[in-house]
Amino acid sequence: MNNRIDLSETLPLQDLDLFTRLTHYFDAFEQHLRAGHGWFIFNASGTRALRVSGFIAGRVNEFRPWISSYLVPWREFSLNAYMVEVELPAIAEPKALEGKARAEFDIASRVSRDQMVKMVASDLLIITGLRPSHPHEIAFLDEAIEQRFLQRLPTILISPQLPDELSSTFNQTVPGAPFWDRLFARMYERSYIAM
Repeated sequence: MNNRIDLSETLPLQDLDLFTRLTHYFDAFEQHLRAGHGWFIFNASGTRALRVSGFIAGRVNEFRPWISSYLVPWREFSLNAYMVEVELPAIAEPKALEGKARAEFDIASRVSRDQMVKMVASDLLIITGLRPSHPHEIAFLDEAIEQRFLQRLPTILISPQLPDELSSTFNQTVPGAPFWDRLFARMYERSYIAM
C-alpha cells in the first residue's frame, strides 16, 4: 500500500492543503510527538474520511514498533464508552455475580479497561468519525482527552461535522455543560486544525 498521496490527483483544494500539511507533520513526526502536537480535522465524511484516515494510518505504520498508536472508529469508541460509563456501573454488586454472569462481567471489565488504557497511554490516539449522540460518549471522550492533555500526548480527532455543527451536537447532547469548550480549548492549544 502506498502511504503517500499523489498531489497531482484530482482532489479538492482543501484536501490538497490538508495532505500537504499532514505530509510535513509526519516528516517531522518524532518532534511533533515529543511536543504533543495532534490534529483536529473537521468535515471529513465518506470518501474524504476514508482517504484521510487511511493516509494517517499508513504514515503512522512507518514508525512502528517505535511508537504506539491506537486508531479507534467512533462506533468502537461509543461502545466502550457505553460499557464504562453506563453498563458496568449499573451492576450494583458485581461481587455478588456468580458463574457465567461473573465471567462475562470480568471479561467486559477487562476489555473496557484495556481499551481505556490504550486510549490514555498510547503515544498517539486517533479517533475517526467523531459524532457523539449520548452524554456518556461525551463524558468518556472528555476523560480520555483530559488524561492525554495532562501527559502531553497527541491526539488526532476526525469528525464528519464542521466546528459549529459539532459544537451544537455537544450542546444539544449535554446542555449547559462545558464539554465542548474544554475539548476545543485543549485541542486548539496543541493541535493543527483543518476543515
